[in-house]
Amino acid sequence: MALATGKITMLDAATILALVSLTIYGLTQVLAKFAVGSVSATSMVALNFTVSIPIYVFFLICTLLIVATDGLRFEYIIYGLIGAATARGGYYIYLEALESGPVTMVGSITAAFPAITAALTVTVLGETLKLANAVGITVIIASMVLLSFAHGRSTLKSSYPRSAIFLSIATLLIWGFGGVFIKLALRELPLVAYLGLYPFILPPIAFAYLRHKKARREDFFPKWTVPVICAVMVAELWQLGYFAETAAVSEGVAAIVYPLISAYPVVTILAAHFFLKEQLSRRDWILLAAVVVGILLTTL
Repeated sequence: MALATGKITMLDAATILALVSLTIYGLTQVLAKFAVGSVSATSMVALNFTVSIPIYVFFLICTLLIVATDGLRFEYIIYGLIGAATARGGYYIYLEALESGPVTMVGSITAAFPAITAALTVTVLGETLKLANAVGITVIIASMVLLSFAHGRSTLKSSYPRSAIFLSIATLLIWGFGGVFIKLALRELPLVAYLGLYPFILPPIAFAYLRHKKARREDFFPKWTVPVICAVMVAELWQLGYFAETAAVSEGVAAIVYPLISAYPVVTILAAHFFLKEQLSRRDWILLAAVVVGILLTTL
């Protein structure tokens, strides 16, 4: 990575933000492992909505106060709305996929979404990559797919429910194509303005999902226990990770940023190994090392 005199270049800033997001997402998943054992997925989504909507309303107010909204082109607002909808909507479909099939299969399919985003941003948006970056991105995506499939392979089956496969592929496509719209929106919209679009997207998507899950009042306001506190912490940390992610996409090359951030399970797996004493096979260690090599190549 290159340093300008006295300041970090835009690419370096994007890389740092992507690595920060990667770390936050990875550590958040370890905390979520503890919370999910006592808090249902429906409650996790309800708590996430309750905690995050005031933050996004704040971004909307800031946008109206400090951004010259009359100068924003309408099509980029549409791009932003589509990007926000795919980011959050894809996450809820991902949760449905996890309920229908094993995380081994779901993770191995959805882990490939940055390949779609990278290919589209290079071919459609004209982003450029060095050879080392392209090799690193390929290594990260391939290693993450294999790692998701290999880690916890005791759950492997000869066949999977069609619904799980369909939902996993849907998540793959939604996240893969959605990343392009997010990058398009952030080319014109200030970061605060893009985040300020979420109050228009988050309520209908969240309530549609919660209605589908037949959420109750108790899901929004569960008893204040340690797992619930952990769930709230997960929601807050996830928001920080997402802010770092969108800032990285705004500043840098989406074809590099998304593959970097998609490697966050490496942090989760290593933290679970050292703190939760989860076992890793030799194959797991080799694939983890391959992802690290890919990250180094991608950040050159």
